[in-house]
Amino acid sequence: MDRKTAVKFTPVYELDVREYLSSEFTRLTNECYLDHAGATLYSKTQINKVVNDLNSALYGNPHSAGSASSSSVHDIIERTRFRILKHFHTSTKEYDVIFTSGATASLKTVAETFNFKNNGDKKSGYFVYAQDNHTSVLGMREVVKRNGATVISLDRDKLLKIFSEDYCVSKKNVDEADNNSLFVYSAQCNFSGFKCPLSWIEAVENGILNKTIFGEYANNTRWYTFLDAASFAATNDLDLSIYKPDFVCLSFYKMFGYPTGIGALLVKNSSARVLEKVYYGGGTVEISLSSNNFHVKRQVLHERFEDGTIPFLAIVSLQYGFDELSKISQKVISQHVFSLAQYLYSMLASLRHSNRKAAVVLYADTQYNDCDNMIQGGIVSFNLMRSDGSYIGYMQVLHMAALYNIHLRTGCFCNPGACQRHLRLSNEEVLKNYDAGYICGGKSDLIDGKPTGAIRVSFGYMSTVEDVQKLLAMIDECFLEKNLTYTRILKDTEKTRDIVTASELSSPRAGALPRLLQLFVYPVKSCAAFEVLDSWTITPRGLQYDREWMIVTASGASYTQKHQSALCLIKPCIKEKENALELHYPGMPLIRVPLRYSFVNDACLDKPMCHSRVCGHGVNGTDCGSEVAEWLSLALRRPGLRLLRKLRETNVSYRHLDTENERIESGSSLTLSFSSQSQYLLINRESLKWLADRIPHDSDCNVETLQQRFRGNFIISCERPFQECEPNQICVVGINEFKVKGPCTRCQMICVDQTTSRKTVEPLRTLAKEFKGKISFGVYLDAGKSQTNVDAVVQIGDPIYFS
Repeated sequence: MDRKTAVKFTPVYELDVREYLSSEFTRLTNECYLDHAGATLYSKTQINKVVNDLNSALYGNPHSAGSASSSSVHDIIERTRFRILKHFHTSTKEYDVIFTSGATASLKTVAETFNFKNNGDKKSGYFVYAQDNHTSVLGMREVVKRNGATVISLDRDKLLKIFSEDYCVSKKNVDEADNNSLFVYSAQCNFSGFKCPLSWIEAVENGILNKTIFGEYANNTRWYTFLDAASFAATNDLDLSIYKPDFVCLSFYKMFGYPTGIGALLVKNSSARVLEKVYYGGGTVEISLSSNNFHVKRQVLHERFEDGTIPFLAIVSLQYGFDELSKISQKVISQHVFSLAQYLYSMLASLRHSNRKAAVVLYADTQYNDCDNMIQGGIVSFNLMRSDGSYIGYMQVLHMAALYNIHLRTGCFCNPGACQRHLRLSNEEVLKNYDAGYICGGKSDLIDGKPTGAIRVSFGYMSTVEDVQKLLAMIDECFLEKNLTYTRILKDTEKTRDIVTASELSSPRAGALPRLLQLFVYPVKSCAAFEVLDSWTITPRGLQYDREWMIVTASGASYTQKHQSALCLIKPCIKEKENALELHYPGMPLIRVPLRYSFVNDACLDKPMCHSRVCGHGVNGTDCGSEVAEWLSLALRRPGLRLLRKLRETNVSYRHLDTENERIESGSSLTLSFSSQSQYLLINRESLKWLADRIPHDSDCNVETLQQRFRGNFIISCERPFQECEPNQICVVGINEFKVKGPCTRCQMICVDQTTSRKTVEPLRTLAKEFKGKISFGVYLDAGKSQTNVDAVVQIGDPIYFS
């Protein structure tokens, strides 16, 4: 499809609704949030009502019967159950509401308590599930197998064929059936947005699956249906007065953003008998004896299943979410998100490189032309391709999107069945990918040139057409090739030498002697460099003072340039003789913190110890005080920032990057500073020149400041580009020996101009193009044996040897 034939977007919301939503979500002014299937967003009014309520009311534990604070909570909880059922067009006459921690907990509850034997002497029934289901549904298999159920999976084509048959019988009385069977499917696929017909519910209960299992229209089992409505309920109207599954699971954060950690299992009253609970906790029994094995569970279903104190403050907050959601008809919301998805789908399908090759591969089960919006939801999944037909890794797209403040989801979205089907991966290929390093939520986006997952865009009730246009503009600017006079120079060679192929393009300069040209220390993680002009000490943990300090948020999280690019404008200066680390920032007076503390000094011992995480690993440090904390908060305009210093006495597992599998592992017991992956990062000046030559002249990237973007410790000159990347090398700098651990995998941080803090699309775009998505530049070094226990010295001009 060409651009001129793309569908024009027609607004669904009236102007007053659009203006209202704009005022409610002002925090999205500079953000483009497109991951509503992961979690939608709470509104300003909603969260203000929650805060005002909690600040003004007194809520006690609902199990503390008799107190006024307990009674008021109990009343609100029961009203909330009514509110939930009303939202889904039913009542307590037909359904009960069991509060859980979310849809996953609801699925687990049914798996653990469903009785597959209607008669104790008979064989257990069947657990049948659609393959295009959430991982949490697949997890039910492990439980039901222990309960004796026979597990059967059905792919999408098989299901569509079964339910296309004109077949209906009368349900057999539950007491007459030999056993009980359970069918689980999702009302809306969270991968493609395809809506499975809700009419399947009645067909299953009428025995349509019997032919699939027995090969004939037998009717020896009582069928129950479990509808996963977590994705569906957020933007669609689930009418339980028409469609009546036995069980429904929900997660409320997917519906209105807040609160998280709270969901519900809706159980049809007539089906409650099939759930046989074994465990009981506080509040779910009428009586129990501690000395004898005797108890009596509560008779009301939800009282019997809600073990312990339920999250009552979260339940109190639900009413304000439903208030916001009720301001717009669910049917209108459904039409709105579909219209956005249809527009995006059409525009993506029309994208072409200048050689007319398609730029997008779309993964869809419909053509997004459903005028009645009955079978397609507000989700679009896809991958991008280059003009030569090769895939662009979704991690590259994710990094680039972050530069534009676009929030996406990539991978398989916890739906391995749909992912495997759409990507056309066999079971053998999936297992091969796992052996090659792919795991759920990992970063291995391309294996043997094929994608392991996809990019997903999902819309919520507050999404806008401007969100779509911002995404399309990013794709157009960063990934559409408009000038094919550029000749690709890389060749497909050994997989283990992703960058080395480029080194073959330049001839060695005769007589050139590799030298250490520059040496940089980064005292404060993610802040500017301090350049060493002569020599520097190497300690067992790395360059002295390198990443010795780290800025953390009020919650203790590491604060880096991924969060705030202006961090690069904080320039540290080490004053050894004055025992001071100076921090400079434009428009702020300088501030100092001590370089060395006496650890027997009472003042140091009084400093609070803090905990944070770097690349998923826990680290400890001491707080550097309120004065520098206030300085940082003022400079970066974020309250609550603190400066943390690494504890010298605290060891953390040494971390390095495995270049083949891209896995973070724990190895030796060396002590690291706050560095992310390794002790040292080496950059080759010839490699920088090679890259600078390939960045388009009209780009927004200043190649004069290219070196600073890669934040290397050792800047060297080699005979040729990428000589440093040859595997299994030993690098000798002066008299110091280092082991080359492999390439440094790059993210969107290299797109921050370290002299101005301005974000650009280069050099990430060129690196990804040249190395087919393997965005690496520079190499990690580990200390050799000589630096394990003693200090050493490295000096500018030291000769460099690779062996």
